[in-house]
Amino acid sequence: MNVRVIIFSGIMTALIGAMLGLAVAKIGQRELRTKGIVIGGAILGFAVGAMHESVRQNKDQINSDSGEQDEA
Repeated sequence: MNVRVIIFSGIMTALIGAMLGLAVAKIGQRELRTKGIVIGGAILGFAVGAMHESVRQNKDQINSDSGEQDEA
């Protein structure tokens, strides 16, 4: 597994999660909780991105070990 790609994917989705957190805080007019919402969105984004990339790499590794090609 390529750890650099996993971390990069996590960071990119963390940025997206932080932007979504800012949008939610602005729309919901929650200025007092903005910091918590942004940090929560970033943490959730990092976790989702890293897990998605890990699963994708694991799937590719299993397919290459068994000699199958990915159809998609």
